[in-house]
Amino acid sequence: MERANPTMTNGIGIRPNVLESRERWKSSLVEIRKLHDEGASGKETCHLISDLLDSILIKIYEKALSEISPGLVSRISLVLLGGCGRRDVAPFSDVDLMVLYQGSLTDDIVEFSRRISQDITDSGFQLGYSLRTPRDACSMSLKDAYIFSSLTEARLLAGNEELFRYFTGRFKRITNRKTFNIIKAIIAAREKERVEFGETVYLLRPNVKKSRGGLRDIHLIRWLGYVQFGETDIDRLLAKGALSTADSTQLKNSSEFLLRVRNEMHFHANRANDGLGRNEQVRLAERFGFSGDDALLSVEEFMRQYFRYTSRIHYVCEHFVAKSTSRKKAQAVTMLEPLVTRQIDDHFRMGATQIGVTKPHLESVKKNLEQVLRLMQLACLHDKTIEHDTWIAIRHEMLKNPDIKFTRESARRFMALLSNTHGLASQLRRLHEMKVLWKIIPEFEHARGLLQFNEYHKFTVDEHSMQALENLTKFADAQNTVGATYRNIRDKNILHLAILLHDLGKGFHEDHSEVGRRIAASTGERFDLTEDETETIKFLVHNHLVMSHLALHRDINDDEMVAEFASNVGSVQMLSMLYVLTCADISAVGPGVLNPWKQGLLTGLYKRAKSILSGENDNLEKERFDGVYNLVAEQADTDDEKIWLRNKVETLPCSYCESHSPETIATRLNEIRRVNPREAICEISRLEKSKLYEICIGKVSSRRTGIFYKITGMLSSLGLQIRAADIKPMGDSLVFYWIQFEDKQFSKPNPARYADIKRRALDLVLEVDEDPPKFPAKWEKEESPALKLSRPEIRVKIDNETVSSATIIDVFAYDKSGLLYKLTKKLHRLGLDVTYARISTYAHQVIDVFYVTDEQGNKIRNRNQLQLIKNELLQATRTFLEPPESSDT
Repeated sequence: MERANPTMTNGIGIRPNVLESRERWKSSLVEIRKLHDEGASGKETCHLISDLLDSILIKIYEKALSEISPGLVSRISLVLLGGCGRRDVAPFSDVDLMVLYQGSLTDDIVEFSRRISQDITDSGFQLGYSLRTPRDACSMSLKDAYIFSSLTEARLLAGNEELFRYFTGRFKRITNRKTFNIIKAIIAAREKERVEFGETVYLLRPNVKKSRGGLRDIHLIRWLGYVQFGETDIDRLLAKGALSTADSTQLKNSSEFLLRVRNEMHFHANRANDGLGRNEQVRLAERFGFSGDDALLSVEEFMRQYFRYTSRIHYVCEHFVAKSTSRKKAQAVTMLEPLVTRQIDDHFRMGATQIGVTKPHLESVKKNLEQVLRLMQLACLHDKTIEHDTWIAIRHEMLKNPDIKFTRESARRFMALLSNTHGLASQLRRLHEMKVLWKIIPEFEHARGLLQFNEYHKFTVDEHSMQALENLTKFADAQNTVGATYRNIRDKNILHLAILLHDLGKGFHEDHSEVGRRIAASTGERFDLTEDETETIKFLVHNHLVMSHLALHRDINDDEMVAEFASNVGSVQMLSMLYVLTCADISAVGPGVLNPWKQGLLTGLYKRAKSILSGENDNLEKERFDGVYNLVAEQADTDDEKIWLRNKVETLPCSYCESHSPETIATRLNEIRRVNPREAICEISRLEKSKLYEICIGKVSSRRTGIFYKITGMLSSLGLQIRAADIKPMGDSLVFYWIQFEDKQFSKPNPARYADIKRRALDLVLEVDEDPPKFPAKWEKEESPALKLSRPEIRVKIDNETVSSATIIDVFAYDKSGLLYKLTKKLHRLGLDVTYARISTYAHQVIDVFYVTDEQGNKIRNRNQLQLIKNELLQATRTFLEPPESSDT
């Protein structure tokens, strides 16, 4: 019969000392939180938590040791790693613990290991645990950069000090033997983590710990510092000359800010939480007393400060990493450099891979903006990197010197720099980091770290501008229309300047395009540009949203609209610039935003407008479509059928004819021709080279049946996102419906699902099923303070100028399942026919565009009727999105 363990007295098998540890942790953490709430620093709070954790772990260790084998104290060491080792422990950080042992792995060591890991876990901690000999720990660290980095922070908590010293000595020796490989592995591991959690400092939903510029970048400096200097502490690295005084101060100040933010996030969530989402940003702004001003929300002010700190960490880290890797690279090219190095003039020398400043002139060059810009221009022109030591000298001088002179020659040098493509973005980022770009373009200071608090943009204003420029220069290698167009643009420096300026008008009360036009005008004067150059930049900045608006929210097959757009642009060169700028702007909103569908629409509008401006008229376009129409007619068996096909194909949307073969078009038209008054045809297929599907419906319609709103309701209720729709009367009472939609629920075609959709559509068209659609009631779960704050204003805009054949209605709102159904149903009840629709969704924001006519096919011209339509749609949208709260009965 087994004896009961006297230490296990409670019903769930947890030892009394463990329960005591658990309660002590909870109660003490409450007291530490009070100190945090009263204003304790981030570092102080972390140290208090670390001391509390240390004492609890020591108690658990001593109890286990005394009950299993007191003599083990001479054979083991209890070692804290990672954050526990460096004592920046957040309220709900994991415990990273290693037990070192010497000699054989005896039963008592195994029992102790099992006991202590169990007791720490039962105390309520998330435990990362390992049991290793010094040899095993060192060997594994060479195979895994994550293990190595955690061991650099090793701190003895209890046990055999001599064993711990032996381990640290062995660890330092293997580090010294494998320095270069270890540096590479650590940097590669950090880069992998950055890709997952955010490759830019200015991500609008950053991870405080793991995104670029977060706490992990400070850790990276510590780990690399250990490899090269045997130290992880920032002050000790400063003492060894590894960091400058300015950099060490920035790291400590930024670390303090992030630690305090992270502690607050953990305390509030009552769990580990490092993701700084929109709701948390709003809460923290209020928690830390940010009030905002007339132009900035409090959350935008808070995040601007956040980005200032993380950008400082990022830049110091980048330079520390570059310095860490440059030594080995320098050794590799030392033998070749004398053979290939040539002096460009008295100031600069260029080698196989790098360009630098001659030693006698470094002191004068680093203080001279004109010469620094020339160095950057040469680096871009010859595809060289700037020598690290040269750049560090320039950076230090520029950062400490607030009185940098911007001269006319500096402007000339900057415009020469902007003429480049390869390497341009990285050089401009350097100027921005040194705050020198503010001297060149003063408005960049306002844009630095400026949050765009909406669900569409992913980056701050300055980062968006940099990303747009970088994406623009990448078009140089693109093998498509946008790439060919970019390569043919002569004045690339003017285009590059425009993309830098295009969003700098944000953060003011006035429309940012209007503010941007004034900024462009003042920049042209500041840079002494010609009148034509200044007018070009002003036009591009002021109209940088026009092309995307027309391509994504208007019918690009409307000849009148395209002609007016082309007339406003005025020249092929200006059109080309606006086209590539628009593509770059959209691509810089976030990864994947410039998808093939959007780029196709922009390219279609560009080509149609170009054909008008180039003097080719529409003859080529007309000839091309005539060729398609004739090919469709050739599919007929009789002359009558050929005439009928030729007449009907001309009524179809041009984009439909472009995306389908003549055989497919003829087959569908013949199916429609054979439709009886009580019948309809319906086909669903996937568009080639696209994620979109299409549903094509043909029906004989002698009266208004509301088919469009019924179909949109059905598709939306099934979770499908409608992107565009054309409703074309074909004569002889025939109507053709072409609706494009996206199915995000399934990555691959689902034939059974689409067969069901086809059946439902036919039932609706034939009025078999009149039940209203049901939409998933999930809006309440999505509601949040951040969402409310970033919501677009609900607006309805009537456009009676763009086209002569229809009235255009734009509805701006935040998305909710069923909204499109409500709008199209309201339009139907107002006696309006929808002839074309385009639906655009950006995160939670939606823009629904409808081309409408009255029942006789005429444009709506009566002002009272137009106002009534606007009011009715506005009321319907508000009622649906913001229903009045029901009172308790």
